[in-house]
Amino acid sequence: MEPPSDLTLDNPLWRTALQLWSNKEVAQASLALQAQGCSVSRLLTATWLAIEGQTWDGEEPDSIRQWREHCTERLRTLRQSLNKTFPTKALRESIQGAELQAEQIELAWIYTLRLQDRHNMSSNSVYNEGLLIRNLRAAAPEGDHSTILEAGMNRLIEALRDAIPAAHATTTQGSQSR
Repeated sequence: MEPPSDLTLDNPLWRTALQLWSNKEVAQASLALQAQGCSVSRLLTATWLAIEGQTWDGEEPDSIRQWREHCTERLRTLRQSLNKTFPTKALRESIQGAELQAEQIELAWIYTLRLQDRHNMSSNSVYNEGLLIRNLRAAAPEGDHSTILEAGMNRLIEALRDAIPAAHATTTQGSQSR
């Protein structure tokens, strides 16, 4: 369950995730889906891959799922169990920072694996909303296509319509400066 030691924490997936997350509507829609059992990291991965013109079937190694369950989600649960006021406010904020670091490690791990598997991925070479929808459906929890989840996905897709052009510009600028 330990991530590889050669991860690059600052990578295009992470920068895209930060750019998308800075959009209030995307963040709120993602958190609403998280409350329905979705993984925000999987939603952000699905979106990044769509921006990159890549189809994703939602498959990921057990090691990443285990990291998410044993590290990221446990930190989130602990943080959410603490009161937002004194005396636990500072502790809650520290745990929130650790949770963010766990998510950054998770996304760096996903990014590294995607680079290794790029030859196995189907490329459409350009972003389109149909690809985004397909990837987001693949990122959703298996077997749950309830109307609540569908409504949440539609809300996220709507929010992403405005956020993706800025995220795509950030990703493109980052790759051109290398």
